[in-house]
Amino acid sequence: MRHDESMSGLDYRDFLTIGSFVVTCMLLGMGAGWWVDARLGTTPVLTLVGLTVGVVTGITGTWFRIRPLLTNGGPHNGARHGTPPGTTNGTHRPPRGQDDRESPG
Repeated sequence: MRHDESMSGLDYRDFLTIGSFVVTCMLLGMGAGWWVDARLGTTPVLTLVGLTVGVVTGITGTWFRIRPLLTNGGPHNGARHGTPPGTTNGTHRPPRGQDDRESPG
């Protein structure tokens, strides 16, 4: 049975992407810190700083990925790109002073 993507905001690929992103951020941050530590002889200070930066970056990226799903009910409600200006809940709202009626004239 095929998973209906319109019913759910995230599927297994999204979770794999988020997890890979977090792990990559942590490893890159820790690796960069370890490399600088090795050059400066400050082990493990900058390794821990790099790991912390990687964790914070991973959490921030995860938050930006799932925030639209929490606030707008899913990517199919305009959440992936935000709500465009002049719209309310994905419906168009004409500029102030203009509407669909023609003015008498």
